[in-house]
Amino acid sequence: MMAYKFLGGGRVGPFSGYRWPEPGVWVRTAFDPAPCRSGIHACRIRDLPWWLGEELWLVELEGELHYEEHKIVAPAGRLHSRIDPWTAACAEEYAHACAWRTRDHALQTLTGAGHADNASELAHCATLDELLTVSRRLAHDVPDTRISLTIAGDGAVRALSAAAPTTAYIAAHAALRVGGQAAYAAERAWQARWLVERLDLPSAA
Repeated sequence: MMAYKFLGGGRVGPFSGYRWPEPGVWVRTAFDPAPCRSGIHACRIRDLPWWLGEELWLVELEGELHYEEHKIVAPAGRLHSRIDPWTAACAEEYAHACAWRTRDHALQTLTGAGHADNASELAHCATLDELLTVSRRLAHDVPDTRISLTIAGDGAVRALSAAAPTTAYIAAHAALRVGGQAAYAAERAWQARWLVERLDLPSAA
């Protein structure tokens, strides 16, 4: 089965510290696969937003697969090919897109609370620096929407520092605050679609 795997620079596992061999070389676990403990961990397309890293690889899995909520675990796997369009610049672009999504969730909060003029001001922000400044000022001036506005500012901060994983996390939790679990799931699905479309990912897992 084909799936995806995020690694650190030089094909290093972000949690295990294991340096993967060149593509095509099988890696097999010495123990029964167990989530977060042993085995080859990989992602389906829908899982990608949870595991962002420096390098993205297409991987081949072998053996009995264990399907978890946000990952797949297998007894063996090998790197197939690197997804070259996933670069530091692309990750930054993704972070910026997530920050603007967080702003949009704050807009829903402002509009729902009857603050149309403040929502218009936030909607007209043209840069992340402006978004940060305006959201923080409005968080002080419009206290009944303070949390959503603070989250929007935090999203801008993380995007400006090119922290894609944290920015995606913030956007998902901004959606959760506005619309509950359904909105959270929809936001994570949007993040996965962005990656598929921007990276032209093949339909693996």
